[in-house]
Amino acid sequence: MAEYSLATSMWGSDQAFDDVIAGVAAAGFDQCELAAWMNLEDQLTAGDRRRSLNRHGVSARTVHPQIADVDLSALDEDIRTRSISIVGGCLESSAELGGFAAIVHPTGSDTSREEDVDARVAAFRRSLDTLVEQAEQIGIRLACENLQLKGEPRPLCRMAELRAVVDEYSPTVGICLDTGHANNNALEPAEEARIAGHRLIALHFQDTDGIEDRHWVPGTGSIQWHRLHAALREIQFRGAWTLELKAHEADPADVASAARRIADAWEAGRFPSGNGDDSVSENEETLDT
Repeated sequence: MAEYSLATSMWGSDQAFDDVIAGVAAAGFDQCELAAWMNLEDQLTAGDRRRSLNRHGVSARTVHPQIADVDLSALDEDIRTRSISIVGGCLESSAELGGFAAIVHPTGSDTSREEDVDARVAAFRRSLDTLVEQAEQIGIRLACENLQLKGEPRPLCRMAELRAVVDEYSPTVGICLDTGHANNNALEPAEEARIAGHRLIALHFQDTDGIEDRHWVPGTGSIQWHRLHAALREIQFRGAWTLELKAHEADPADVASAARRIADAWEAGRFPSGNGDDSVSENEETLDT
């Protein structure tokens, strides 16, 4: 039986921490991924947050640092140093809440130039060197996420490139597979999972149309979920299946409930398919032709 986690990023930043955790629990999830820019920037202490999590029977498995103004691959040393500080603060917050890992974006959102790709990868390695030392001291792992290319020469978006860097480090460093990013990069999420292999320690499950970073509920886009499930079984993935969704114009509670229904369907051995069928059994022949 898989473990399921729900990312809190679908709730707005105006929602009180306790209300968000209550929403996670009400949808039937006992693990969550906290969005630092929404859930960790109020006046609550770590003790306050632990009490809220305990009250609702939810554990904060992972923490996602803020995205804006963070670039661990920045060639500007001031930006890179500030980014390390921001991500490092999330490592501390995650450790205080008993978390397993912090999600790490290898690059920022700025457009890359082809001639800067190698230098940016080297800059990310230097950032990772610093963060690994901190993570090992406090007992937190780093899950480096595959990002979306967006038609740019953005490094480390393809799993093979990311895996090559991660393999240089101790098991403190692992990989987070974002299914939507892989799909939008015209890469099969199942194959990306196989490439990540034993370095895969976290998942961001979201569906897309292969174009934009939609964060739709699985089964509403073009990802072949039964294939991904088979790949995760092959590599013996034992981590949480984290659904990272957006509410868009819907009520977050309704989206969270839809996420729970998908998780329950998966546990029953049926997986939403993007091929027009309602669902595909995990025992049904689903190989490419």
